[in-house]
Parts: sequence; structure tokens; C-alpha cells
Amino acid sequence: MTDGTSIQFENDVQFNGECITVWAVTEQRRIKCTIPRATIDSLPIFRDLVTREINRDRRGIVDRLRPALVAKLGRARSDTVELLPQDLI
Repeated sequence: MTDGTSIQFENDVQFNGECITVWAVTEQRRIKCTIPRATIDSLPIFRDLVTREINRDRRGIVDRLRPALVAKLGRARSDTVELLPQDLI
């Protein structure tokens, strides 16, 4: 699809208690990226965060997962991407 330099993430990062949602913008399209709680919990640094802390730190979590999101976006064929724990391996 595209290399990582042409992917921008919008500043509006949402957390609904079950997943973080952020929009990625490429030269061709806008892609909805979701990061489920299971993915967040799979990272040792975030494993013990409660919902309130995830909501507070959601932008930092997206920044930490940015390389994995960019890699998954590089393979994306739809307008929605879900970052799963196995994508972090």
C-alpha cells in the first residue's frame, strides 16, 4: 500500500472501554485503526492498567504501537484495521 513515511495518525484518539480507535491517513485514503483491550493487555508495560489509566494514556499507547500499526496498515486492503496481540510478535 504505502511506506510508513506517508502515514499520518489523526490527533483524536478515542477509548470506549473495549478498544482504542485512531484514524490513519495515507495519500489514498483514511483508515480506521482499532486496538482491542486484549492487545493493550498483551504488552507488559500496559498489562495492569485499569480503564481510567488507558483512557488517560491512550495517545501514548498509540505512539508505542505506531510501528506495529504502520506495518499492519502496509498490508491493509480495507478501510478498517484491527491490531491484534499476534500482530505484535
